[in-house]
Amino acid sequence: MTTSRFLYRLRQLIISLLLFVPVSLLSQLEQQDVRHVDTIDTSMDIFETEDPMKITLTLDLKKFRKEKFKGEYMPVQFLYEFNDTLVLEKEMRMKARGAFRRSHCSLAPFWLNIRKADVENVHLQDVKKIKVVTNCMGSKAYNEYVLKEYLAYKIYNIISPISFRVRLVRMTYVDTGRKNKITEGWAFLIEPEEMLAERLDAVAVINDELSMALMNPGDMDRVALFMYLIGNCDFSVTGRHNLKVLGMPGYGTGGYTPVPYDFDYTGLVNASYAVPGETLGITSVRERYYLGPCRKDEVYMAAIEHLNQYREDILQMVNDFEYIDQKHKKSVIQYLQDYFALAGQHDMLKISLKLTCR
Repeated sequence: MTTSRFLYRLRQLIISLLLFVPVSLLSQLEQQDVRHVDTIDTSMDIFETEDPMKITLTLDLKKFRKEKFKGEYMPVQFLYEFNDTLVLEKEMRMKARGAFRRSHCSLAPFWLNIRKADVENVHLQDVKKIKVVTNCMGSKAYNEYVLKEYLAYKIYNIISPISFRVRLVRMTYVDTGRKNKITEGWAFLIEPEEMLAERLDAVAVINDELSMALMNPGDMDRVALFMYLIGNCDFSVTGRHNLKVLGMPGYGTGGYTPVPYDFDYTGLVNASYAVPGETLGITSVRERYYLGPCRKDEVYMAAIEHLNQYREDILQMVNDFEYIDQKHKKSVIQYLQDYFALAGQHDMLKISLKLTCR
C-alpha cells in the first residue's frame, strides 16, 4: 500500500470515529477550557432578563452576623454562573443593611460593593454598590416572603416605568466560618439608583424638605394607590422612608416623582413580623389603609382607572410566576383580586380613600 493511500484511509477512519462521538461529550471537553473564567467583559443589562441568576457567595457568615451592626464592609468571594460554560468570579465586599431586618434576620439584607471589583460592564460602570434582599431566615416561609416581595416590585414595574427593576437570584452561601458549609435560598437584586436615574434621564433628589405636595400629582397618586393595592403603610415622602425621589425631565422646577421600594411590611407579603403603625387604628398589615393626598373625585378616578387597566397583566404575571408555592400564590392573587373588586365599585373605593387621605 502506498504512503498516500495509507494516509487517505487513516484520515477517513478518524473522520468516521469523530462522527460517532456524542455531541454532549464534545461539549464537555470544550467546557473544561472555558468554564473557570476569572473575568468577563460584558455589556449585558442584568435587570433585563427574567430568569433567576445563579450566584455563589463564599464568606465567613458567623463574622457577618456578629458584625452586622458595625456598618463595615467585609470581603466576599462572588461567583456568578452565566451559563454552563461561563462564570464570573470576583473579590467583592459586603455589609448588612436595613433597619428592622438587620436586627431581626439571621441573614440580613446587604450591600454588595462592586466598586473595586473591576466589573467591566457598561451599565455598572458608575455603580458603587447594589442592594441585595435575602431570605432573612432559613425557613421555607421566609423564602416565600422574598418571592412575594419580589412580586411587589414586578407589579409596580407594570404600573409605572418609573420604578426599580429587580432580578431574582438563586443564592448559594459557602460559610468559611463553618468548614465551608453550604446553604441555599432565594434573594433578589434591586436596580441601583444610579442606573434608574440614567435609564430615565432623571436626577436623584437629595433635598430633605420634601412633601407630597411637591410631587408630580399623577405620579404621587399612582404610588399612593399602588401602596393601597399591596397593603403598604410603611412609607413617607416627608420622612424619605422607603421612597426615593427623582427629578424628571419635562416636569419643570419643583416637579418630582416618588419611587417606592422595600415592601416586606405589606399585606401582600404578610410577613409574620410585620405589624402596622400603632396610630393607624388597624390590627393587621392585611387591612388596607390609604396614606395618599386628598383629591377631588375625578382625580381619584384617574388613578383608579390607571391601575384598573393593568388588572389582567398583574394577575397573569403572578399566576405565571413559577417559583412561588401554590398556597402563597393563591393568597397573593386573592389579595389583589379583593382590591380590584373594590375598585370595580368606584364610589366605595373613593369613600375608603377619603376616610384616611392626608
